[in-house]
Amino acid sequence: MRALFLAFTILATCSISTVWAKAAPFRAGIARITVSASTPFDTLVWYPTQAEEVAWQIGPFPIAASRDAPIAAGPFPIVLISHGGGKTGGSPLTLRDLSTSLARQGFIVVAPMHGKTDLSGRMVQVDRAFNTVLADPRFHAHAASDKVGMLGFSLGGAVSLGLAGGVPDFRHLASYCAAHPDDVQSCNAGPGGSKGKAADKEMRQPASNIALKALVLLDPFSIPFSREGLKNVSAPVFLFRPRQSKLGEENTRALVKNLPVSPPLQYVTGGHFVFTDTCPPALKAEASDICEDAKGVDRTAVHKEVETKVGSFFRDNL
Repeated sequence: MRALFLAFTILATCSISTVWAKAAPFRAGIARITVSASTPFDTLVWYPTQAEEVAWQIGPFPIAASRDAPIAAGPFPIVLISHGGGKTGGSPLTLRDLSTSLARQGFIVVAPMHGKTDLSGRMVQVDRAFNTVLADPRFHAHAASDKVGMLGFSLGGAVSLGLAGGVPDFRHLASYCAAHPDDVQSCNAGPGGSKGKAADKEMRQPASNIALKALVLLDPFSIPFSREGLKNVSAPVFLFRPRQSKLGEENTRALVKNLPVSPPLQYVTGGHFVFTDTCPPALKAEASDICEDAKGVDRTAVHKEVETKVGSFFRDNL
């Protein structure tokens, strides 16, 4: 029995070591690409490299990935990232640690800077950023265009669902907001616009050639999607929900109930912005609602858990 136990322990240890070896075999590089459009926009690309990581900064944001380092030999699966919105428009730099982690795990991460673009426009931006990266000579030979996943945070969750085949119905959103005026983040201060009315008109669904094979949604804004609007979302979905989020929980409950396949749901401690990176000192005073966590919330620990589980999910499904 003792010999059997020792053998099991050794096997388990080897398995864990193998998982970790697979999880972070690379260092992270980063490039900034300008995407041609009627209104050009920039896209950040994190990617695996064998070069040493040299830290630097974009404004107040520390970047752990090496700028314009040569990409490692691929091909690598691709993860598209759509950041949150709200009044400021958001930035992919608030998810830079997660993007860096994915690059170290062997993914090419494509994260457009959406600015204050609306939902439909953000979907177009993701599509154009994806195709621009595929055409870039630095990445063309190293990107596995048939292995594409997407991660969306907040409004980025709606962008992800739309690109995965979901069809938003803003009358559904307006009806929800009329019945739930207390859900301020969904209906007023957040991505839904003023009481959901900013998006009452029919949205033109942009054409896209992206075949998404897996979705990770971090506290997504999904109220605009009814059961009918979600019927064509066939990619596996992994949901994360912070226990203290002020974004209405119906955003999560409705997805669990209405997606064709009920997704796994992972709860974490913290509020809506617990998924965003620890704020640089220069921003803490300006954005306390984003930067400050409730007592007992360890944002760093949450990030480590999310990075590990997100990487595993994409590895298993791409």
